[in-house]
Amino acid sequence: MIQLIATDMDGTLLNPEKKLPQQLPALLEELYHRDITFAVASGRSHMALTSLFGELAEEIIFICDNGACVMYPHEAPLLHSLPSATVHRVLDLCQTLPGTVPVLCGFHNIYYPADANDAMQEEIKRFYLQFKKVAYETLYTVDEPILKIALCNMNGPEQETYPAMQNAFGDDYELLISGDCWMDIMRKGITKGAAVTALQERFGITAAETMTFGDYDNDISMLKCAEFSYAMENAPERVRAHAKHLAPPNTENGVVRVICETLGIHLDDI
Repeated sequence: MIQLIATDMDGTLLNPEKKLPQQLPALLEELYHRDITFAVASGRSHMALTSLFGELAEEIIFICDNGACVMYPHEAPLLHSLPSATVHRVLDLCQTLPGTVPVLCGFHNIYYPADANDAMQEEIKRFYLQFKKVAYETLYTVDEPILKIALCNMNGPEQETYPAMQNAFGDDYELLISGDCWMDIMRKGITKGAAVTALQERFGITAAETMTFGDYDNDISMLKCAEFSYAMENAPERVRAHAKHLAPPNTENGVVRVICETLGIHLDDI
């Protein structure tokens, strides 16, 4: 019996226009009546996630910044910030990688360099809110704790950005490719999977009672936590290999469809 559902957002729950499924409010109400815990697990920061859900956000568990920020309803957030010295080292290395733009993700604000080109700025604005565009040297003086560093490379992070960061930080930090143009850096042990495991332990829920959905590398740790693990049909093969099941793509409302089919909920009724 399913007791916990955790889903990624971009490429998974959200449609290509970055909108939530129209059936979601009614589905969440049905899950609430069945005492099924619903969690959102995303690389996005909490500002972007909670704004998407509006009033629905009040009763949802949010695993933000790949687990660097976890928000339970009506509780103080659990935060895992990076050491300032590490943030500075990443900024130094980014200056040697011309195609890479660092985005510093704090709990209250997002910071990125003002000299990022227009295409990169548009890409950043697709996923983040409450951002501050500052001079590159100002990034070194941000006094807000940084939960995650997202690195944007419009040519993809695999060729240059990820190898450079892996060489410099791979032994001591979590490095994950999180999108076509993105990779993320968090504290060691901070992943979506670790956050889902903490949820299971808190509520006494087993992997056999857990359903997870994801479409990219940063979802793999979460897929491993569930017996009912679903990679989206639009996911790369390297991600599908870690899931026990395949869900219809996000373009076909795959997450909602699988949940309803598994739990015997009729879409027409919601």
